Amino acid sequence: MGSAVSSPPQLPNLRLAASLFGQQLDPLCEREWLATNGLGGYAAGTVGGPATRRYHGLLVAAAPPPNARWVMVAGAQVQAAVDGARAWLSTHEYLDGTVHPDGYRHLAGFELVGSRPTWTWIIAGQTLRADLWMPAGANQTVIRYRNDGEAPVELEWQPLVTLRWFHQLVTGTREVELAPATDTQVVMRSGDAPPLVVDHSGWEFHEAPDWHWNLARAIERGRGFDDHEDAFTPGVFRTTIQPGNCASLVLAAGEPDVVGDVEREPSATDRRAAELVDGCAGDLEAHLRLAADQVLVRRGGPAHAALPNTVIAGYPWFGDWGRDTFIALPGLCLATGRADVARAILVAYASFVDQGMVPNRWPDAGDAPEYISVDAALWFLHALEAYVDATGDTEILEGLGTAVLDVVEWHVRGTRHGIHVDPEDGLIIQGAEGLQLTWMDAKVGDWVVTPRRGKPVEINALWWRGLRFAARAFEHLQWDAGDTHELADQAAASFARRFWNAETGCLYDVVDGPSGDDPAIRPNQVIALAVGADLLPAARAESVLEVVERDLVTPVGLRSLSPGDAAYRREYGGDPVQRDGAYHQGPSWSWLLGMYVRAAVALGRTQRDLEWIEGGLERHLAEGAIGTVSEIFQPESPHAPEGAFAQAWGVGEWLWALQELRRAPA
Repeated sequence: MGSAVSSPPQLPNLRLAASLFGQQLDPLCEREWLATNGLGGYAAGTVGGPATRRYHGLLVAAAPPPNARWVMVAGAQVQAAVDGARAWLSTHEYLDGTVHPDGYRHLAGFELVGSRPTWTWIIAGQTLRADLWMPAGANQTVIRYRNDGEAPVELEWQPLVTLRWFHQLVTGTREVELAPATDTQVVMRSGDAPPLVVDHSGWEFHEAPDWHWNLARAIERGRGFDDHEDAFTPGVFRTTIQPGNCASLVLAAGEPDVVGDVEREPSATDRRAAELVDGCAGDLEAHLRLAADQVLVRRGGPAHAALPNTVIAGYPWFGDWGRDTFIALPGLCLATGRADVARAILVAYASFVDQGMVPNRWPDAGDAPEYISVDAALWFLHALEAYVDATGDTEILEGLGTAVLDVVEWHVRGTRHGIHVDPEDGLIIQGAEGLQLTWMDAKVGDWVVTPRRGKPVEINALWWRGLRFAARAFEHLQWDAGDTHELADQAAASFARRFWNAETGCLYDVVDGPSGDDPAIRPNQVIALAVGADLLPAARAESVLEVVERDLVTPVGLRSLSPGDAAYRREYGGDPVQRDGAYHQGPSWSWLLGMYVRAAVALGRTQRDLEWIEGGLERHLAEGAIGTVSEIFQPESPHAPEGAFAQAWGVGEWLWALQELRRAPA
């Protein structure tokens, strides 16, 4: 039974070191894998097998796309037999600490082939491989087993079905309706979740409903959340794979007819990956391009958008957020040759500009956007400028000019949350009690950890940069740009005067706050340098960069606070209060490395000065979630990855950093 294996096109391949495989499970659980479908749905887990997060699953469907996600199948119980020798392929951890079965002991390798996670087991001296992918635009996962040995392999496969909202673990039995839809399909339904279809063409299904109890989720335990769940299994799927052949199962969310003619070979997935990496200058850029594709998604599904029209801020728990989208967009799209996608995203968001603000958050379910940031609209202007400069497409301004004008006019007159231009100095002041409006937005109950009320440094650099671009846009449209030029000149003069802190040799983080000017040494000043190096005299700009290099730069990002600050947290972890209290008080953020490179190149750093950066990027791609970029890292060496395991602005800014490095003088 099964089909012959086809040869994939040439793809970048990221292999984990052979030394990781053996008798130790922990190193394999510290590394995760991710596959996505372009709708916000995904599959993810640990290399070693145990699901350690509530968000891990073989099929996490986005229904409706992109933010309403359901963990349909959390994992599987898998056993193989070769010439009578039986061995487990799966591994799970239970609430009492039991690890069973021991499939990780037979695991001999893991690699990311293009965008496909691929495992290799050795059973009775014979090689068995498995890979997994999600067809683009479908809430489906294909799992394929390949027999690369010389004897038949018998497989038994049991899904661990959860059919639950992705933020919530569920314990105890609940009603699961189980029914064969056809001779090759089994359908399960429970509660509000979409139906689950298992298409088992080429396999025999033996119905035996049962429950698996107390499956542990170790990372959730460490995060201070509920840490175990129970899963339903409908029975056992069995097949025999002849040498040189393969057998596949399809997991799909929706009614039985959604499966259709799924290609059980990854030809389309591999062709698409090959197209995305065509022209890359090495595997590092290729892997980052594929990581960029994972976060570019369609809001409303393929029927509503011909191209990706939004960005998932990060997997596994973030949705599409305006700030993250426009920070990441130049790297995700312009540095990867996908200007058409950048255009689609800009146009989609422009239609939701309201009172000069861009939505910063779309809820997990429902379509009502939230306008709760001071900078999403400013990053929108920054991304639009980058798009126009990269493509020469000034026609986009015909449709988006009004949105640009709205941003400028509403910020001058004043918009939500106390956001307005101070007429005395032309700088943006913002803040309202109980709100966190900049990217440093951690909040615990009523405690805003880093309120930054007043005039933040990066906000005003972005404001000046946005005004300069707006004036260009208005002139192109033959609108009066005189007032906009005057606003930009006033903001520039005030910035240079107000933000310089002679005592520290760098910039204040916030001026005119409730307690005066804030001298904390934070990376927001390097964002200001990256978008507005011209705002400071050369000697002062160089001094700022030197302070940033001394206190904040790490091999994978920038610390969020100087170690010399009394509020600095040397370790990130613990329950939600501990984590959020430390979130912007020390951890190194991946996306800020791109801002540092941009500023460094603008101030004359050479490729030789910055050659260490690519080494740090390459090392990280083999840790955390393989082939993508973590949100944050521990502030101290060895800078272990933390937070969301795949972060859009980290991927985007690392791609932008690579582009800037190539532009730098040798």
